[in-house]
Amino acid sequence: MRRLLITVLMSLALIPSFAQTPSFDTSSLSAEYQKYVWLKNTGVAGIVVFGTAWLSGNVICMVEQNRYANDHWDGVNVEDFVTLSNEAKKQKSYKVGQAVSIVGFAGTLLSGYVTSTFNKKAKEIRNANGEVLALLGMDVGLGYMGLNLTF
Repeated sequence: MRRLLITVLMSLALIPSFAQTPSFDTSSLSAEYQKYVWLKNTGVAGIVVFGTAWLSGNVICMVEQNRYANDHWDGVNVEDFVTLSNEAKKQKSYKVGQAVSIVGFAGTLLSGYVTSTFNKKAKEIRNANGEVLALLGMDVGLGYMGLNLTF
């Protein structure tokens, strides 16, 4: 039963690799659209990088707090451990982790804003006067891909 389940799950995981992807020349796309897509992709990369920094900062804080408390604790009184844990928050290594976490959080928020803003702008189809005529979107599902145009 276990092998059958693994076989079915592996087969389902491979289905997207057989999907057809259209290939098109990007030189026909407008420079404005290319700029917005590039900025959106940069925002996504920023979310990944800063999100990793945010999580890493939190891990550094926890590890340094536990290391300090465990190194100085006598192993008997739990109240001393709590006091040492609070005291660890004043140490330089904990503050470094806290700074990394804060920068990562702020960068993640900023990158999310950039991604959201330029994703919206990339989907807008404008006329020569700059008025939005339609919105362009894509719908991807299991075994199909569709292009949505909203007027």
